[in-house]
Amino acid sequence: KAEEKKELGNKAFGSKSYDEAIKHYTEAIQLDATNHVYFSNRSASHGGKGDWADAATDAKECIKLNPSFVKGYYRLATAQTELGNWDAAIATIKQGMNVEPDNSQLSKLLRQVKAKR
Repeated sequence: KAEEKKELGNKAFGSKSYDEAIKHYTEAIQLDATNHVYFSNRSASHGGKGDWADAATDAKECIKLNPSFVKGYYRLATAQTELGNWDAAIATIKQGMNVEPDNSQLSKLLRQVKAKR
């Protein structure tokens, strides 16, 4: 049931219907609040809307539920960057790189953040 909600969210996200995606991911979370992917996807949907504070909150929950899921760090660091929290973003990226040292997305984001700071 929760996976069905996630699939509906993925379809909405794919067509940039972020509010609808958030609704479906929230329903999935209500059915299974232990699945880190639901929080990761909802974080991405908040980011799609430019709602970076909520994106960061969901990314933090994603990391808490699964500290080895590198995409969670990427989502959090992206939100922190958009919020202008450069030092926090760099710390998050470094945490993610401890999990997966050769992650190209994190390496690229680290260069971008350092350039902005």
